[in-house]
Parts: sequence; C-alpha cells; structure tokens
Amino acid sequence: MKIASLVLGFALALALGLVVSHDAEACQTAQAAQQTPALDPLSVFTPEAIPLAKKCSFNSDCPFGNCKSGQCGGCSFNSDCKGWGVCKGGWCGGCSFNSDCKGFGDCRSGKCEKSPY
Repeated sequence: MKIASLVLGFALALALGLVVSHDAEACQTAQAAQQTPALDPLSVFTPEAIPLAKKCSFNSDCPFGNCKSGQCGGCSFNSDCKGWGVCKGGWCGGCSFNSDCKGFGDCRSGKCEKSPY
C-alpha cells in the first residue's frame, strides 16, 4: 500500500512537472509572437502606416494630401502633399532628403519622421 502511494505520488509529481514545463514553453512562444515584427518597407505608405490619419470624405477635408480610402494623405503628385514630403506609393510623407520634409522632421528610412495628423 505504501509503495502504491509512493508510485502514485511520483507519477503525479512527474505529470505536474511536464505541465509546468509545457506552460513555460507556451509562454515563451506567446512572448515571441508578441514581439514587434520588422517593418515591411512596402507597407510604409499605406493608410494604416499614417499615424493618427485624419478621416475624410473630400479632398478639401485634408490640409496635407488628398482624401484616399477615407483618410487624408493620399497623392498622385508631389504637389498634392503641400509640403509634407513627396508622393511615394500613392501616399504623402515620403522623402529622399531632409529638405523634402519641410517642418515634418528629418527624412528617416524614406519617410518624414512626423505626420501632420
């Protein structure tokens, strides 16, 4: 009887150890998934990439860029951006030089650091 209790206790301890080990691995996997992925350069100039993009219905709603997909910042030409960088990928805020940004921060990784929105 004592041996059976001892074997049962050992089996429960082993099972608990496996569960704790599995939970630790699951936690590490979840933490790895929560880390910020590298920025895809093709997604830089999308409505989602524009911080606090202003909602719009008409081009006149937008002080910088045109109304595109319900958000300000769209463009077809550099002149659409009205000083907020150059038109790149259909969105304002692109740049090659600091002078392209004119008051919207420095040119970093092909886009102006600051957004007017």
